Amino acid sequence: MKREINITIAPASDTKKEVAKLALHFDGQTTDVALDVDGAALLKVSRTIPDLAQDFLCIASCIYAADKAVPRDQTEDKWTRDLAIEIPVEHVDTWTGVADELSDCVEFLTGDRWDISFRHGEKRLIQKKPRKRRIRFRAPVGSSVCLFSGGLDSFIGAVDWLTENSNERLLLVGHYDRHVSGPAVDQRALRDICRQKYGNRFELSQTQVGLSSGSLDTNFRSRSLLFVALGCYFAEILGEGTPVLVPENGPIALNFPLTPARRGSCSTRTVHPHFLGGLNQILAKVGILSPVQNPYELKTKGEMVSNCRDQEFLTRAYALTRSCAKANHRESWTDRGARSCGVCIPCLFRRASLHASGRDDEAYGKKIEDITSLSYTPVDVLALLAFMRRNFTDREIAAGLLGNGVLPMNRLSLYVDLVKRMRAEVLVWLRASGSAYLKKQVLSC
Repeated sequence: MKREINITIAPASDTKKEVAKLALHFDGQTTDVALDVDGAALLKVSRTIPDLAQDFLCIASCIYAADKAVPRDQTEDKWTRDLAIEIPVEHVDTWTGVADELSDCVEFLTGDRWDISFRHGEKRLIQKKPRKRRIRFRAPVGSSVCLFSGGLDSFIGAVDWLTENSNERLLLVGHYDRHVSGPAVDQRALRDICRQKYGNRFELSQTQVGLSSGSLDTNFRSRSLLFVALGCYFAEILGEGTPVLVPENGPIALNFPLTPARRGSCSTRTVHPHFLGGLNQILAKVGILSPVQNPYELKTKGEMVSNCRDQEFLTRAYALTRSCAKANHRESWTDRGARSCGVCIPCLFRRASLHASGRDDEAYGKKIEDITSLSYTPVDVLALLAFMRRNFTDREIAAGLLGNGVLPMNRLSLYVDLVKRMRAEVLVWLRASGSAYLKKQVLSC
């Protein structure tokens, strides 16, 4: 059944957050769900408000809110939702011209069916409040925008850029959701240690976007769209052509299905080349001329670590980063004081990437060193073992990649080689650090 979602705008704005009050109304539901955007945080970095990119931020925020608010377990297959949403924007004709393409792009991202349409909004998302006295604000400066999640990849991306562009400045963009603890604190901790190293050569903008209430889905698959929109918001302010960097290791971006059950819509595609390629085409058509790029598309996480342009600083700071996808699910952890679970796919890839340089020394909620039997093996570790035990041919890897999303055929061999290097990287780590049980499982790999 299709869920119709309408966005209403209250006459009065939220003067504290300097933002319009938007609410999502669902057909057949008496209670609306309020969108929670901290416009004041954006205006703290720049009092200049972009035009088209402000529309894009409103669109992405509404999609993210709808993605969170509509449960999957009420659908026929307990997963795929059928969503129709009408979003208020300033440039209705411009966005209507790419509505079908945007719907397809978001469908690929979340694994749902989307019908996105637009209407003219009564007011725009960001609402600057009048000030009684004039306050001097410093305009943001930067040659590039870099998304900054608090994870290892985005940290390395910032370090590499600041090292390679020693005379330029970088604008880091962070997002956090008040229903998810961790990212905001992680981003600030990394900002503080980076300040010691790079001084005023960078600035960090942190913006809260989420729901005031009614958050039901916890997959956050549309978060990357929102993250990119925040990046484009500042890129438009900095100037036409300012790139938005999305540092993500290639295997995680491709997300090769480790088992058949993880193919298609059940596999995350947050920085998949097909998603970024389609989104870039849409943005160019509407006039947002800020290319969205993943500089590490063809690097494994281990290669990102080993090739980081400042190894000494990486050693000082890597423990402040966090890669865990399940950091808020501590009930079954052996070490509940740890910052990360240790057994989700991002944690497993993190440990493998740090192993070669002798940095795999962090505390985890669970450790592969303690796995003694099949019954005690977490589901993501099982999937990783299944992948390791399959002796894939290049043709099979290519088929798995194409089954998870369209890829340019002239780069397919590069992606195949990337998956093979990732597998070798993880295998070395499992053979060195796994428990006796796990080492036995990969003995013949």
